[in-house]
Amino acid sequence: MFIDTHCHLDFKDFDADRDEVINRARGAGVGGMISVGSSLEGSRRCVQLAQRYDCIVASVGVHPHDAQTVDILCLKELEELASRDKVVAIGEVGLDYYRTLSPRDTQKKIFRNFLSLAQKLDLPLILHDRDAHEDMLAILREEFPGKGVRGVMHCFSGDETLLRQCLDLGLNVSFTTNLTFKNAQRLRDLAKQVPIEKLLLETDAPFLAPQAHRGARNEPAYVTYLAEELSRLYGLSAEDVGRVTTHNANALFKLGIAEPQSIAYRIRNSLYLNITNRCTNECSFCVRTFSDFVKGHNLKLAHEPSAAEVCEAMNGIEGYDEIVFCGYGEPTLRLDVVKEIARYVKDKGAKTRLVTNGHGNLIHKRPIAPELVGLVDTVSVSLNVDTADKYNAVCRPAFGKDTFEEIQRFMRDCKASGIAVEMTCLDIPEADIERCRSIAERALGVDFRVRAHNVVG
Repeated sequence: MFIDTHCHLDFKDFDADRDEVINRARGAGVGGMISVGSSLEGSRRCVQLAQRYDCIVASVGVHPHDAQTVDILCLKELEELASRDKVVAIGEVGLDYYRTLSPRDTQKKIFRNFLSLAQKLDLPLILHDRDAHEDMLAILREEFPGKGVRGVMHCFSGDETLLRQCLDLGLNVSFTTNLTFKNAQRLRDLAKQVPIEKLLLETDAPFLAPQAHRGARNEPAYVTYLAEELSRLYGLSAEDVGRVTTHNANALFKLGIAEPQSIAYRIRNSLYLNITNRCTNECSFCVRTFSDFVKGHNLKLAHEPSAAEVCEAMNGIEGYDEIVFCGYGEPTLRLDVVKEIARYVKDKGAKTRLVTNGHGNLIHKRPIAPELVGLVDTVSVSLNVDTADKYNAVCRPAFGKDTFEEIQRFMRDCKASGIAVEMTCLDIPEADIERCRSIAERALGVDFRVRAHNVVG
């Protein structure tokens, strides 16, 4: 499912065929649309559309072009509209110095009014910024001192510096279907720098139709072109992009979309198995400290599933590149379950990979590599840093100061048992990447891979 988080379905461009446009979006897999208000009258229309269509929610606001039309009565009515059911955000609001159709001082004053309204009603912001980066950031920092900003910088058009500053403020970022334009390489390069966990999809319809429909009216169904482009940039499937960005929209705008727990979950063309939420590390960087989700999958388990439940959740394993034991905790804590499932998988001829912190020998007080022979094709071990002191400080293992050396012993055991081994480390400030590489390739003779600490899954 895809969510078009920014379209203007109230515009007259859709008066002749609005129902058909909405039906085409549904047929293309667009399960939800945010019709974004850009004027008082437009905000009224967006709220009416949300009441009429179950797949539409609304935001209310006034575009900075028309800031000089906003008075106390307008703000009062917008507050009333924003308090209604299915209104999920304040926007589109912000600053636009490209055309300056309203005086800059007026824009800034009205923008602050909208920021205050968003805080009063606890609603996220849909932000418009064109050639007003410095003032935009300064006002956001002043109005949200010492805390993040809930919202999205829509139709991002800034540079790398602005992008970093928006992400530092906690904002989500969205690009429109103009990302598919032939001359949009700069935007595509920027989009690749956004963690997908902070990305939203939008069309900005009726504007900026994708390359395949260049010059025509844009519409929410075309958000699929954007998802395909992003899938190429991120090395994910369009399904992955849809799932993650739908989760992001659901979390930001409180859309109420059900996201049940995942025991077996797909990323790219691998099937991952989530069999425990327990871990013998308390890593400072771990996703578990701030989210229950990985690549849009809810990995918070209601209970630890049995081997039979996991096999049932897999619902067939044909066509996957590999089956991966890698959930929301340390799989070797449930070694017997891992072995039972792996036996089932290997009997069907599939490849298996175990992603682990390497504590298996310590957990079970015996070398476990011999027990994995014939069941696990590859182990991927997260060493993360290059010294024992750093490991103890960053990963905080349950087994104390000798854990770092014991992880390396586990890798040696696996290699000696004929299991392929990959050691990974993170690109965090504490890690000396070249020393980590030396440990893997020279000391242990295993493969090595660097992982981005802000990219999970």
